[in-house]
Amino acid sequence: MAPRGEDAELDEGGQAPDPPTNLEITDWDATLVKLKWKAPVNDGGAPITFFTIEFKPKNDEEWQQGPKVKPSKTPNGTVDGLTTGTKYEFRVLAENRGGKSGPSDVTLPLLVKTQKAAPRIDRKAMEEKSVKVNQQLDLSVTVDGEPAPECTWQKNGSDLTSADNVKVSSGNNVAKLLFIPAKRGHSGKYTLTAKNKWGEDSCDIEIQVFGKPTIPTGPLEVSEVTKKSCLLKWKPSEDNGGSPIIHYEIEKFEESLGSWLPAGNTKGCSINIRSLVEGKSYKFQVRAVNKDGDSPDLETENFILAKDEFDKPSPPGKPKMVNWGPNWAELSWKAPEENGGAEIQRYKVEMRNVDKRAWNEVGQTKENTFMAEKCGIELGNEYVFRITAINIAGESDLSETSSPIEAMERFVKPKINKDLMGKDKELCASHMLKLDAVASGEPASKFSWFFANGDQILHDGDRVLIDNDTKNVSSLMFKNIERKHTGNVKVIAKNSVGEDEHEIRLNVLAPPSKPTGQLDVSSVKPNSCHLSWQKPSDDGGSPITGYIVEKKDVEKDYWSVCGKVCGKLATVMKLVDFDVTDLIENFVYVFRVMATNAIGESEPLMSLIPTIAKHELDPPNQPYNINIVDFDKKWVKLDWCVSPGPKVTKFVVEKVETFMIPKDEEEEESVAPIEDGEEKPAFVMPVVKEPGVKKEQEYVEYSTGWMLAGTTEDDSTEIKITDLQEGYRYQFRVKAVNKAGSSYPSESTDEIIAKQRKQKPTIDTSTLKKEVSLARGSNLVLKVKVKGEPITDKTWFWGRREIKSSGTVNIESSDYSSKLTILSLERADTGTFSFRAENMHGSDEAYVDVNVMVAPQKPKGPMRIDGIYAEGCTVVWSAPDDNGGSPITHYIVEKVQGNGDNFTPCSRVNAPDTVAEVKGLTPKKEYRLQVRAVNALGESEPLTGVDGFITENPFQAPGAPGIPELYDWDSDHFDVKWAAPKNDGGSRILGYELEARLWKDLGWFKAGEVKMQYERGVVEGIELGMGYAIRVRAKNAAGFGPWSLETDQFVCKHKALKPKLKLDAPKELIVKEGETLTVFADIQGEPAPEEAKWLISDRELESNAKSGILIDNSKQHKSKLQIDAVSRKDSGILICEASNLHGKARSTVTLSVIGKPTAPEDRLVVSDIHSTGCKLSWKECKDDGGLPVEYLVEKYIVQADTWVKQSITSSTELSVNDLEEGKEYGFRILTLNEIGESEPLNTNKTIVAKNQYTVSLPPSAPEVVDGNERLMNIKWKAPIDDGGMPITAYHIEAKVVGGEWQPWELLDNPSTRAQIQKLQKGMEYQFRVIAINKAGKSEPSHPSRPRLAKETDLLPYIEAKGLRDITAPVKDRVKFDVPIFGEPAPNVVWTKGDENVEELGDRSIVVTTSETHTKIVFNNLSKKHEGTYNLTISNRSGEDSAKFSIKVLDCPATPEPPMKATLEGNNCTLLWKKVKDDGGVPIEHYQIEKLDSDKDFWCACGHTKDNTFTIKGLLDGHSYTFRVCAVNRIGDSGFLTSDSIILGENSSRGV
Repeated sequence: MAPRGEDAELDEGGQAPDPPTNLEITDWDATLVKLKWKAPVNDGGAPITFFTIEFKPKNDEEWQQGPKVKPSKTPNGTVDGLTTGTKYEFRVLAENRGGKSGPSDVTLPLLVKTQKAAPRIDRKAMEEKSVKVNQQLDLSVTVDGEPAPECTWQKNGSDLTSADNVKVSSGNNVAKLLFIPAKRGHSGKYTLTAKNKWGEDSCDIEIQVFGKPTIPTGPLEVSEVTKKSCLLKWKPSEDNGGSPIIHYEIEKFEESLGSWLPAGNTKGCSINIRSLVEGKSYKFQVRAVNKDGDSPDLETENFILAKDEFDKPSPPGKPKMVNWGPNWAELSWKAPEENGGAEIQRYKVEMRNVDKRAWNEVGQTKENTFMAEKCGIELGNEYVFRITAINIAGESDLSETSSPIEAMERFVKPKINKDLMGKDKELCASHMLKLDAVASGEPASKFSWFFANGDQILHDGDRVLIDNDTKNVSSLMFKNIERKHTGNVKVIAKNSVGEDEHEIRLNVLAPPSKPTGQLDVSSVKPNSCHLSWQKPSDDGGSPITGYIVEKKDVEKDYWSVCGKVCGKLATVMKLVDFDVTDLIENFVYVFRVMATNAIGESEPLMSLIPTIAKHELDPPNQPYNINIVDFDKKWVKLDWCVSPGPKVTKFVVEKVETFMIPKDEEEEESVAPIEDGEEKPAFVMPVVKEPGVKKEQEYVEYSTGWMLAGTTEDDSTEIKITDLQEGYRYQFRVKAVNKAGSSYPSESTDEIIAKQRKQKPTIDTSTLKKEVSLARGSNLVLKVKVKGEPITDKTWFWGRREIKSSGTVNIESSDYSSKLTILSLERADTGTFSFRAENMHGSDEAYVDVNVMVAPQKPKGPMRIDGIYAEGCTVVWSAPDDNGGSPITHYIVEKVQGNGDNFTPCSRVNAPDTVAEVKGLTPKKEYRLQVRAVNALGESEPLTGVDGFITENPFQAPGAPGIPELYDWDSDHFDVKWAAPKNDGGSRILGYELEARLWKDLGWFKAGEVKMQYERGVVEGIELGMGYAIRVRAKNAAGFGPWSLETDQFVCKHKALKPKLKLDAPKELIVKEGETLTVFADIQGEPAPEEAKWLISDRELESNAKSGILIDNSKQHKSKLQIDAVSRKDSGILICEASNLHGKARSTVTLSVIGKPTAPEDRLVVSDIHSTGCKLSWKECKDDGGLPVEYLVEKYIVQADTWVKQSITSSTELSVNDLEEGKEYGFRILTLNEIGESEPLNTNKTIVAKNQYTVSLPPSAPEVVDGNERLMNIKWKAPIDDGGMPITAYHIEAKVVGGEWQPWELLDNPSTRAQIQKLQKGMEYQFRVIAINKAGKSEPSHPSRPRLAKETDLLPYIEAKGLRDITAPVKDRVKFDVPIFGEPAPNVVWTKGDENVEELGDRSIVVTTSETHTKIVFNNLSKKHEGTYNLTISNRSGEDSAKFSIKVLDCPATPEPPMKATLEGNNCTLLWKKVKDDGGVPIEHYQIEKLDSDKDFWCACGHTKDNTFTIKGLLDGHSYTFRVCAVNRIGDSGFLTSDSIILGENSSRGV
């Protein structure tokens, strides 16, 4: 028995509570569930300590313990860590000291899943599907997502909806697609798209629906019908059913039997149907077969009858001439390849005279040969023949025409026409040698040509052309004949009967060979040298007339003549020399010499190495490593190093100075300002611009060019330069000098500033104010400039505390300046700031007092309210203790009714008054007041009254009127109207008072009054362009009522104003070229004018960053024009235009752009040269830069190598009279204006001051303009140099080519044209011209080109013996080169039929034409080139034509299908059709090949001349394929291939 004490403790614990109630699920996600419940009504007598949540999957038996939850007013808990996608049940137990309660009711099963999930489609269900036609397809796809996504289907990009046999649906996270049933049209790509508010997903699936193929495409064609076979053709099925067609099945329907029978299978779309019965009628049908079945049948429409038909035979072969004579011919031919199914009965033979069109029948025969005699064949005529084959079906096509034969005696010994060829021939080298040999003889003679050394001349198709195509005629054309070919040329004509020969003496004239030996260059000086060489070894068959000497600067690409050697000395001397006198010093030259004779110039003899035109001694090398040793404000010490090389006699030191110069007043501010820390100009000069107004002078930087700074007296490498200017910047460089001249300058030194190097610090306080006041939040910027050497240490202080850089403090110091910046000042920053600069020589300080201003403190209380009445009261207060660093300007009194918080201003008094009258309060209302102090920085916090007060008055004022409305205006008033007060206060309205205030000001002023009850008024006292707010109040016997609400901003402006435009620029605006032009325009007008336009003269300017023009119309009533880098072309009238509804305004200024002038025009002419002077003339400059110009004339003294000033003149001519006789001079002209100087205009070459004139240089080679057999007109150019005296006459000489020069004409005037008469027809002439001046005759000009004296009008003529009909194999190259004649040179046209050959677009045909020949070349002959070609030449005198034909031989055509195969045992007999086109060459045989299925290559199995062949020894069980091709001597045709054949045992059938 338990002790009593224990029983007592159990009784005190109480009982377990009842189960919790109302358990429900409030929320869930992928892994957690939230629950709530109510506590049990009965807690068992003890407080509940906690609740325990239990859970389990729906299908489990055991409960799992979840979290424990402490009791609360609304018990709830969360179960986490659950498995997504599982259904769970939940319950709750309560627990106290007495134990656990029973479980609550179990919740319904809950599927734990996320409630916020983007759609996700199950990809496995969207894999490719295949289904047969008429089967059902049910595609269900799981689509996850919360909330459940909306699903749509698309097919091939188009939306898909439910139809007759297509169903789409979605729901419960499943999307479905059903085909009931599936059809072929359902095949394609389907896209499923799922969307909800959290996202989107899509996926594609390919669905294939397979079925039977559709019917083959008709019509079913029947062709090639014979008594045993026919050919069927059709087109493939449009739809193969989704799988490849295995084959086509063919059936035949014999009309007499009345049933369909199998006729064969094929994989193609044609088949040969065999085993037909002759005389029977048949129909056929075909169906397509794939793995799913057969298509519908395609049937022929009509019956066909199996029978053969006879054809006409094919043409016989081309007739060949076996033999012929003067009146007879024997010919033969090949029988037709096909007899048309019937025997050839006879052949018809026809003949035609080549010169006539008509064919005549000369006989018929059953044989393949024929003797044509007593049929009209006559001696000397040409004839051709053709054959026709005849069978029972009729006549065949005509055979090819035979080659022509000439009726003649056929055996005669050759005999050359020697009188026609002559015995001698002379011509110039590089010309073409043309010899024609004509012989008589039969058979046709063969010609051979030989040179004197016995070498045979052979045709090479390029340089040597031997034309033997014309019977008994041979033409030799040898291009570019050479001197070495001089001698006898022999021709031999030979045939089977005998031979004949003839020799011609050939003399070839040529330019001489080049001079022999070396071209020696000696006695080289800066301007001259001496040349020598030896005469040529061969004079080219014509005497040497002279030598031409040329030079070339190695840096240029052309040779120039420097002299000639001619006369007897040139022709006799073996060693020849020449002095060159026009070299330029230090230029590098090469020389060459050409010998000349009457034929031309030889090859040049070149100098071996280049020659430098200079003396033996060179200028020294460039100094280097120049150093600044030391410097001060007045001097600098330099030293440098000397490069090895020519000895130096002294050194020259040069300098560049950089300093500041005053800037012109009118100059635009284009110079960049001096940055902080940079050295100020050495001097500042204030300039007075206007009386009483001072402005600091501005400066721009100026740099001199290199100028002399000093010279050493010997070759010492150091120097001290004095006379430097303090504050200037300097650079130095050094040149070495000896007798040959000066070296290139050394590299320049670094830039130094001439300044004192020991200086006590001095602070420039001119820009530093003693006191500075700034608002709180402003940035404090203090700048100082410091002098001192060496560079000073710089420190800033606040009071005694040093200032360091931090986040809000920035100190920027350079060598000679310092800047302190403090961001966002506070009131606590008020104090004294100081700056200290110090170095080893002392220190200096500067001070600034800074006051940081803020809004004041609030006014000092207490606030006292006195004198309360119905509409106002009096308020009293005290001034603030701290005015915020800025004097208090006024106080603002604000009011609010009752307990409101929105205080509004009701009164304002200026400081120092602290009493305000408050008016305009509403009677019988409770008010509270507050007051604010105001200074320049803002308002203080308010001082608020402790108690409110109520306004009382025996009279009641009217209510507030409506807000004033603007209905009219002008430049000095507003017309407003308003609504009357809704409450007149019990008394009639006596009038209204209007007030206005500036929009940004709080002070109201009286602006108008209406002394009656009239709700319209005029607001006056306003200023144009200002914005105002307006209010109004009513008045009755009790006084004024409250003010209306104030209006929005009204701007005082003109109602209608024509534009007025003013340019902020002087009437004449002068700008320097290259500077930036900026002009502003003020534009008045109402309404505001549209965008302003800017023009220069009549050219409108457009804003464009690329062209440097900016037009800114962004601001109303303003416009800005900016032009970067103005040029001279911008000069003119600058116009600005603006317009509005009321008119248009325009303002102009004159814009003048000034700049440097351009150089004088044309060339600088030096004339009237004599021993002490000359005359200079030039043309004015094209552009004077907008300013008056003068011309600076300088002369160059060649001997001193220096330019000196000659004169300044405003004229364009100048006489120079101070030259020294014998010295060499050059001149140049520069245009000057006040801006600067132009580029110089130099003379082309220097002149020598002396009195002289010489014979002129030779004229140019004359040119023959035109002529005939008796006269020629020539022209030439005057000499480049007339020798100082004008040309007065010309002497013309002429010669026959190979002859001597003879005087022919003397012109007594300077004309450069002449007519040469009394010429002999058939002779070739050359001409040359000699110029004559006061000094005498010049050297003769170069001779003209040879010109033949011949008629100018000559009928065109074609030498057509080279044109002939030709037969050639394909891909061969055929060429016709035809001589043509005519004056003037005829126009040549090649045509094929009616088409121009050059317009055919065939690149393989090349046509080349010269004055004497035309050539047509077929580079790659093909069948398309067959035909007749015509050549037509024409000029103004008439025309001539010729023609020829081309026949092309090619491979035969491919044998035509079908190929028939018949099996007999192990043998197979093949049969095919003979080819219709043999390529123009008889078929030699047919080649047969086979392919065994066990092998992968074709092998030959025989050939035959017939169209059938039997292959023996085939193997049983093997599959064979055969092919056949036709062969002629040109090549093989394509192959005709049979179907596969399988051999079985005892095979014997037709395939």
